[in-house]
Amino acid sequence: MRGIYVLLILIGEDSAVNIGSLGKISFKKGLYAYVGSAQNGLEKRVARHFKKNKRKFWHIDYLLENEQVGIVEVFYKEAGKEEECRIANKIGEINQ
Repeated sequence: MRGIYVLLILIGEDSAVNIGSLGKISFKKGLYAYVGSAQNGLEKRVARHFKKNKRKFWHIDYLLENEQVGIVEVFYKEAGKEEECRIANKIGEINQ
């Protein structure tokens, strides 16, 4: 199945995480949403995010390997890649 997904991520305490080429980024304790798409194998992509030890391919991989970080919920739907930006923009509007 191809689609888009939202990971609801809990960061248990204020943390500074080395995010690959972006360098060290500070995150405040709290809930975060990550929006992604998988146009070939949605189930496998989401399952990959739950693995702590994996080759880091996306910036989110660096965050999710941190012991203070965990996925608490996953929302997904069958959709094209264009839906990823629409959902991310809607979530962004909530924080403004």
